[in-house]
Amino acid sequence: MRILCLDVGTRRVGIAISDPLMITAQPLCTVDLKSEDLYSALDKLFEKYQIAKIVVGYPLSKFHPDEKTENLKKIDGICNELEKRYKVEVIKWDERFSTKAVERVLAEENRSWKKKKNVIDKLSAVYILQGYLDFMNS
Repeated sequence: MRILCLDVGTRRVGIAISDPLMITAQPLCTVDLKSEDLYSALDKLFEKYQIAKIVVGYPLSKFHPDEKTENLKKIDGICNELEKRYKVEVIKWDERFSTKAVERVLAEENRSWKKKKNVIDKLSAVYILQGYLDFMNS
């Protein structure tokens, strides 16, 4: 069994997956929402892997954690659809600083911004999922 992680952005969704022992997270893919359907991509992943749970990055406001932004409402809708469609537990995991942390790591690499943006979403999903796995395994 594995855990899938989604880092939902406005244009792309980064996806990471755990190893079968649920210890480490690996990048899987990025879904470009302008040209791909998220659920079609997830259907293929559910066919390929035995997924027990989905972790979704949940960007709470650091100043107003109880405030529901439009982005949080969108993610809530996706989480509801995931639970209905795939019949698995969906965990909303605080991901406030994941993208910034990944951007700092990538800033040290000598890559163009175009190449960085192609990996930043799935690496953010890895960061979120690894934080969840570490918490669960501690």
